[in-house]
Parts: sequence; structure tokens; C-alpha cells
Amino acid sequence: MSEFKMGKPKGKILLVAYGGGHVAMLAPIALALMEARREFVFLAMTTAREHLERLGIPSIGFKDFPEAQSSTVRQRGLALASDIPRGGSVSLEESVAYLGLNFQALVEEHGEERANALYSKHGRQAFLPVNLLKSLIRRVGASIVVATNSPRAEQAAIVAAGEIGIPSVCVIDMFALQEIAWIGQSGYADRLCVLNEQVKSLFLEAGREPSEIIVTGNPAFDSLMDESVKIAGQQMREKRGWGDGLITILWASQMEPQRHPFDGRVGDPELPRKVEAQLRIFIKSNKRFRLVVRYHPSEHVQFAQGSERVELSVSSEPIDVLLHAVDLVVVSASTVGLQAFIAGRQVISVDCSIWAKDAPFSQMGISHGVQEIGELSRAILDITKRQDSDHGRVSRLGLEGTSATQHVVQVINSLLKM
Repeated sequence: MSEFKMGKPKGKILLVAYGGGHVAMLAPIALALMEARREFVFLAMTTAREHLERLGIPSIGFKDFPEAQSSTVRQRGLALASDIPRGGSVSLEESVAYLGLNFQALVEEHGEERANALYSKHGRQAFLPVNLLKSLIRRVGASIVVATNSPRAEQAAIVAAGEIGIPSVCVIDMFALQEIAWIGQSGYADRLCVLNEQVKSLFLEAGREPSEIIVTGNPAFDSLMDESVKIAGQQMREKRGWGDGLITILWASQMEPQRHPFDGRVGDPELPRKVEAQLRIFIKSNKRFRLVVRYHPSEHVQFAQGSERVELSVSSEPIDVLLHAVDLVVVSASTVGLQAFIAGRQVISVDCSIWAKDAPFSQMGISHGVQEIGELSRAILDITKRQDSDHGRVSRLGLEGTSATQHVVQVINSLLKM
């Protein structure tokens, strides 16, 4: 198990995150800790490790657990990983370790038969490896755990911290409307770091104490209002030829599952492709517009070349820079919708997505919502006629001029002093 020594610690910090928007929240915190020469260990899962490597942040994965070398764990993991497409950013070794260790934890808690039944019904959503995370906390000598509102291993890390008796912080990306079922429970994390006062009020209504909820903002969004990022966005716009008078639309795609992981609602896995197809039809018949397609890192989609005024944005292009290069953003319920709002861009949300209730952008005044894909064309035309220069300003979140990263670090420090 790797350990990272960065000067004299004020209490070792264990950071735990999955990929996508979750690691994007904790990566700025890790960078701040590195700058302050604070000691930490970052458990990075799925695509999170690749994200951290690009930033020069050291991390560990499930394959680094000594328990991952068990022949039983490896056999279980190989069997469960057999249907995972090869060639992605997550190594087979890490997938085998993650699946094998989590399933072994399920067996140890429920027995073989029950574990198989749970996994058959819920898949990875059945995982909650509390004992495994307890062993990690003890092994690295963590004094505090910091994770996001993601379920499974991140949730297990916070539960494990509570059972061991060390403090924990849950950093919440957006609204946590589903996650409030467990995060809203008394005793789950010592501090909740939330986006704004509206989200704080939701947790107060759920029964959490005011002192436990700190409005910090989301560290992943700090860079959006950085002047250098705005300049980089304009440079990207010029380099890509998007300053030619056409209105550039970004479709930030996101995976749509067959069933909602929390409440079992039925979804349409083809929805992202249907939205893209509708947008391509719109572009073909509306010469004043251009479409930029951005696939989620977890999507394995072959971009269809050859369409006039339809381009691809690869995942290596920084999303915060990209948002300052386009004019209008279409999302289902991706965090990109909120980022676009903060960056001052017009946002359209596809509210027939299975995720719409988790991220009610249109209800929050962040987006213009459409209930059917067929409404997209009219929504785009209506929105581009408006001249509302104040739409999407960060001040509407009430956090203008503040650093969410530093706020979260202050919360960590306050708990370490207790």
C-alpha cells in the first residue's frame, strides 16, 4: 500500500472519490493540500485515477489493497469483469480488484447465496464495503475521511470513519435529492459541504443540525470564473473557428441507465443518442448553428463523422475552457449544466431523462427544460432570440468571488483541531 509523505502533517487525510464530477470536486482539495505540504492518501476509483494523474496528484486504487492479491478475490473479480469492454481508461487489473474485493465484502456480510442474489438484482449498487474501508483507514493511519455524495465505496468510507470514531466530511456536488435518504440521516458525516443555501435548507428539513451543514460551493467549479480560463475559452473559440457568427451548441452527453440506481424507475439507455440525432437534424436545417458533441468519459460511442457543422470535443479538452468557448449548452442532468450556468451560458435540459429529478435544473432556474426531445428545436430558437445578459451569472448561487476549495479545506482543518 503506497503512502505519500508531504511534510509534517496536521493529521493524515483520506480522500475517496469515483471519477467524473466526484473526483473533480476533491482534486482541487488535494492540490491545495499538496501546496500546503499536508499529508494525504487519495483512493481513486474508476476513471478518477486517470484524472488525478493528469494533475500530478498521487493516488491508490483497489488493486493496491493487499487483500486484492487473494486468489478468491481475483477469481471473483475476473468473472465479474468479463463483460467490461477492454481498452478503457480503467485497467483490467483495477476492475478485477474493485469488483472482487467489493463482492467478497458482500459475501462476508451476507453469505454466498444472499450476495449472489443481491448482485444479480442490484449490480454494483449492492456494494457497501464498510469493513474494507475500515481496514484502509487503519492501514494508512487516517485522522479524517473526505468523500463526496456518491454511494458504494464513498458512502462506505464515511460510515467506516464514524464506526472507527474519526471525523468525516461529505462534499456534495449539486442537490443530493436522492442521496439525502442517507446523507440526511443524523450521524452520517460530521460536516456536509453544500452548494448553496437552497441545498442547505433541504438538509435542515431532513433533520440535520445547522452546525453540520456548511455552504462552501463546489470546488470543481472554482476554475470556471478564473480569468485565465475565460481567456483560454476565447482562444479555443478562435482556434476552432467558432467565432464566425454561428451559434455554437454543446451537447454534453451522459449515460442513461435501464433502471434508476436508487428508486428503480425505468430509463431509456438510447436517450443520449436520440438527443444527439435530434440535434443533428436541427443543425442540418438551421444554417446559423453549429453542434459540438461531448461524450461522457464512461460512454463508449463512435462519433459519426461527415456531418456539416457537427464536431467532436474530446475528453482531453478541459470542460471549463470549453464552456467559455460555446454559446449554448444542452444536457440531460449532467453536472455540466450547472457548470455552464455558472460560466454564464444558456442551458437547455432534457427533462424526460431518468436523472431529471436528481438534478432539477429547470425548477432551480438554471435551465430551460423540455419534456420531449421533439421540443429541442423550438427551445433552441426561442432561447437564442433572448438577450438576457444576466442569465447564468454566478452571483445567482450567492458565492461570487469565493473559493469553494479553501472553504472545504477550512472545514477539514476545523475538524482536525477538535
